[in-house]
Amino acid sequence: MTIRFFALAALFEILPFSAMALPTYTLDQAISTASQSSPALQKAEAQQSEMHWKRVEGFSTFLPALSVVGSHDLIYRFQEITFPTSTFTLLAPLSAGTLQAKWLLFDGLANVDRFRSTSYLSRAADANYNWTRFQLEEEVTLAFEHEVAAKKLANVADENLKTIQNHLDQVKALKGGGVATTYDVLRVEAQLSEAQAEYLQSQDNIQLMQERLGQVLGNPEPADTANGELETPRPELIRKLEFRSQTHHRLDLESLQDQVYASDLGQSANNRYWIPKVSLAGDYTMYNNQTEAINDWQKYRASWTLGLYVSWDIFAPASFAQAKQETYKSIQNQKSLNQANLQAPVDFAFWKKRYLYSATLYIAKKADLERATETVRLANAGFKAGVRTTTDVIDAELDLFRARAGVVTSQMDCVEAKSKLELALGEKISETTGEKL
Repeated sequence: MTIRFFALAALFEILPFSAMALPTYTLDQAISTASQSSPALQKAEAQQSEMHWKRVEGFSTFLPALSVVGSHDLIYRFQEITFPTSTFTLLAPLSAGTLQAKWLLFDGLANVDRFRSTSYLSRAADANYNWTRFQLEEEVTLAFEHEVAAKKLANVADENLKTIQNHLDQVKALKGGGVATTYDVLRVEAQLSEAQAEYLQSQDNIQLMQERLGQVLGNPEPADTANGELETPRPELIRKLEFRSQTHHRLDLESLQDQVYASDLGQSANNRYWIPKVSLAGDYTMYNNQTEAINDWQKYRASWTLGLYVSWDIFAPASFAQAKQETYKSIQNQKSLNQANLQAPVDFAFWKKRYLYSATLYIAKKADLERATETVRLANAGFKAGVRTTTDVIDAELDLFRARAGVVTSQMDCVEAKSKLELALGEKISETTGEKL
């Protein structure tokens, strides 16, 4: 009854996902899909476009501004001048159209600093977009490999379950022949219950990893992986890596550094509010002050002006407040950069040690797997010769399955450590990475 219950439970756990016909991806397809649908990358792209247009806004301060103004008075009373003997009415245009032009000539070079600030912000947004894309590729790769590892562990758990079930059938048969005891049957049943629980957990892990992969790809539904293999650990490649801050470049740190420059220049620009501004301005007006009709084109006449204009903000609390905001924004960005620069070598050292440990453990587990395989062969040979019991055989096979699971787990730990190490370095690890660092 217990066996049937676990079998039915496993069936109902698997059915909802197996019946869904999940979309299947290779690693390259997964990265491509995530690049097109990831909300994080789309957000970074929108920020990149925003900062590019902000740079255009900064450059616009060097160009003249043109505007057109039109007016038509519906209700009016003109001004009057009264003399002792007569009164004169000052006629004003009831309809007018004006083309206005204004060109800022000098504002203490605040426009230069403001443009340079927006240029740094645009460059920071470019670096942030590329860094987000790099992070996304690492995240997709890690989620993909996690699902591959979960499937491998599920295969190990499935084989383990089938093997113990076969042993239980054998022990029951041996008990019927008087060779085995009730103790032997109960012991195998206990091991079978544990194997069934591990099998169900492995199926749950596959579902969780499929949901995680779908989330990383930007899809609301789970996603499945095509046949994939975990990367073989290469401790000799990682061991030669060294972190040197003077040659270390990471896009997120470059983005923060550009934001610091942008804040400093923005502060400089806002601090020049007290300098007089000189502009060249002019207007050309077509007006009608003779009739009330807006379309009486023959009555329109022209006037124009051109001259230099000076404005001086003697008291400008808003500009002073904006300068202070940029000051403290610069401090925040600088402290964030300092914190990231301090954290980068710590992360590098931690994940390098974690990788080398996991790689050493992987080599040990591979050796354990070879020994466990030989132990199972000897146990089966001894059982056939009558010098080993079913307990010896099943213990040897349990050690074999543990060794197989240990190989997969340590291999996945290496994959994860390498991914985190690449994030700490800001680039993919290859044969030439150690030489550049």
